[in-house]
Amino acid sequence: MNVIENLDKVTTHLLTLLEGPLPAEDSRDAFLEEIDKALQIRDALLSSLAPPFSEAEMALGKKVALASQQVTPNLENFHKQLKQEWGQIQQSKKTAKVYGQAYSSPTADGMYYDKRN
Repeated sequence: MNVIENLDKVTTHLLTLLEGPLPAEDSRDAFLEEIDKALQIRDALLSSLAPPFSEAEMALGKKVALASQQVTPNLENFHKQLKQEWGQIQQSKKTAKVYGQAYSSPTADGMYYDKRN
């Protein structure tokens, strides 16, 4: 099979992965590994491209180039979603810690004050 045909298949597969919804946390590791594997294969195929190209390969190459322009924004969107989720997790940990330590110090009159920031 031709390198450009393989590149088209891998790019199309990568786009279908990135355009779908973010999977649940229990299957997210496998999903991320699959994206990473597709990116590595795609990188290897891109580095192995060498001219001369036939007319059919040029047409397929244009299709791959258009699909490649969609990969980067989808990856950035996916990264932004993961980063936002990570921030929410960190915030919830911080909030839980603050609430857990709110009543740890005794007061002189037996009353507790909420020390959250």
